[in-house]
Amino acid sequence: MAIKAVKLKESDIPHKTALYEVTSSREITAKEEHDDGSQEQVILEFRIKENDIGYYADEYRPDAVQKDGAKVIDITAIVANHAKECVRWHLYDIKATLAGYSTVTKLYNQWNCGFRYLRENILCQMPGYLVVPDLGVITKQYDEERMQRLRDDYQRHCDEIENPSKTMTLPQRKRRTKIGEYRAGLRAAQAILDRTFQPEDETDTYEIQIRLLCQESGQIYKLRFPV
Repeated sequence: MAIKAVKLKESDIPHKTALYEVTSSREITAKEEHDDGSQEQVILEFRIKENDIGYYADEYRPDAVQKDGAKVIDITAIVANHAKECVRWHLYDIKATLAGYSTVTKLYNQWNCGFRYLRENILCQMPGYLVVPDLGVITKQYDEERMQRLRDDYQRHCDEIENPSKTMTLPQRKRRTKIGEYRAGLRAAQAILDRTFQPEDETDTYEIQIRLLCQESGQIYKLRFPV
């Protein structure tokens, strides 16, 4: 089964969820816009050399994945060389601020789903290839100490429930129903602090990159990197 992708013409602007084939060097900009007028722009520099073929998707979601409840990641970018049997891939999500339970757990789930879509729909067509991975998050702001406090809070909640030192108080008993939420927050925060991500059903781990946007002008923030 060949990789299902639409050829991206020079004048085309990629639509969300579709996978595009990139056959020549070009720039593609991924954008996130907010109600306050601020905007994050990530300029991907596709450098297509001889025998290279590139792929790009904004919020990639394969056709077989139902829209309702689907987790998607902002940037999926790949360059493969079939003659040399090597492929490099990039999975990134754009976050205005990397902090808080909902943000980090959503990001963790996006990495999982983005990697699964990549593995099952693209990398499966390249068995035995040398793989150069690149996974992470692009953000305007990241506070390491705040992430440590978030991790510590969820670690404390988990410890109180799983290893109670005495009779549990009423608030502690009520928190027992949230153990799944606490574990998810702990897992996501710890992964970010360790800069290490292990996908579900995988033994391999991947280094997490945190790339910071630069303020270009006013409320416009940009980042540029090669694919």
